[in-house]
Amino acid sequence: MKQLITNVLIVDGSGDPARGGEVLIANGSIAAVSYRRGGIGAASAPVFNGQGMALAPGFIDAHGHSDMSLLASPGAIGKISQGITSEIAGNCGLSPFPVTDMNRDHLEALWRSYNEKISWSDYAGYRRELLRRSPAINLYSQCGHNTLRAAVAGYEKEELSAAELDGMRRLLLRELQSGAVGFSTGLLYTPGVFSTGGELVALLRVLAPFLRVYTTHLRSEGNRLIESVAESVRLCREAGQRYLHLSHLKTAGAANHHKIDELLELLRREGGDGALSISADRYPYVESLTQLSVALPSPYDKMDDVSLMDFLQDEDNFQTVVEALRTQGEERLHRIRLVSTGYLPFKRYIGLKFLDISNICMNSASYIVAELLRRDAPGAMAAFCGMSVENLRRILRLPFVACGTDESARPQSFEFGVSHPRGFGSMPRFIRMLTDEAFSFEEAVARVTSLPARIFNLSNRGRIAADMAADLVLLDPDRFYSDANFSQPHELASGVAAVWVNGKIKYQPDAGKGVS
Repeated sequence: MKQLITNVLIVDGSGDPARGGEVLIANGSIAAVSYRRGGIGAASAPVFNGQGMALAPGFIDAHGHSDMSLLASPGAIGKISQGITSEIAGNCGLSPFPVTDMNRDHLEALWRSYNEKISWSDYAGYRRELLRRSPAINLYSQCGHNTLRAAVAGYEKEELSAAELDGMRRLLLRELQSGAVGFSTGLLYTPGVFSTGGELVALLRVLAPFLRVYTTHLRSEGNRLIESVAESVRLCREAGQRYLHLSHLKTAGAANHHKIDELLELLRREGGDGALSISADRYPYVESLTQLSVALPSPYDKMDDVSLMDFLQDEDNFQTVVEALRTQGEERLHRIRLVSTGYLPFKRYIGLKFLDISNICMNSASYIVAELLRRDAPGAMAAFCGMSVENLRRILRLPFVACGTDESARPQSFEFGVSHPRGFGSMPRFIRMLTDEAFSFEEAVARVTSLPARIFNLSNRGRIAADMAADLVLLDPDRFYSDANFSQPHELASGVAAVWVNGKIKYQPDAGKGVS
């Protein structure tokens, strides 16, 4: 199948100035690129008139969580409507493989809102099931450490035996040999929080020969941010791992905003010697999104969400958790915003902060948080305020920072939960913030195309050139904008005219207007 895209301004993903031209697609790839009108002899190909708009490589989401949502909703409208054609999944230590009797029930409970049975045990089986659904976007999966650890030792064991660690190494090797694009950790979450440096080094030594990236959700993004980054660097150097990627790089909490200078100096120093390449991703928002359960104090923050919900069914346990939250301070809970839950009585409060929910319900925020966790700990997602706009700008200016939505691909309806606005608006907001910082549009596009392609070794994506995959987005740069917010989080981005994935148009809001 062929198609000739004419009358476009080609933004090729390199960061170089755009030039007028045309692109020929054939059999899912870019067959030819010409920078003069009529330069491609393809009279037999249907013509798509780009109306003078910009044609860029499809955007690559460097940090997504569509592992299961893409099975349930393969149309991926939240991603593709903002120009995303590829996503890196398996982040924060959570992937849908490897699966054993030790973690299958937990994973199905965690992802229960998607109504999907886990019928596979490894990356190869998951990949077959995903491709059977014909998803609208390309998904590249990493092997997640939390899933890997739970596959051999469950979610409660803190210290691993030598045999269990060896089992993890064998499973990781299998998944990498099957094509997993990297290895991720989520050291804030159970059971990754239990891991030692020795355990992680042993696994990174399995990864290192593949020359694939190690991505990490740091142990701390706030009070111990610098120590956590230094730990990740040290582990990579000890293991001989050459590529380190820091997930959703931030300085969390007002008390930690001043650490930005020390953070940037650490990254400059450690990533500049040639032995270790450091990259990062960031969403262009200052409210984070994660499980509500991370608001719990110790020791309850060490429990996985499924076990936590079971624990809270006991009334004495419930009251103990309520009191622990009160002791920690109501003010802290008041700033948290409820983003998603499957518990019907609380759905009406989605988008509100717990201060407002507390006033409406005439009960303490501590009680309300505990009640929500008792009813739906795996599905309760919350946005946490605590990031600096100026630090966000400084992080985005770093040349090795790509854009990650940190979200699942969702339909425009709320049938599979409510997204953070970044799930529908990260790409236009990221590009606009860069251009506001005096980056050219072409330079901004390179940061969401060729940069993440290099980080994750996607050799045939991220550029407009002959023989590359025909992942393309046609857009009007002046109209490329997102109105998504916490009140209307699933608002589609404006300015995108068409999106091609592997040579086929997968999104065209005004279908027919560009074809001649």
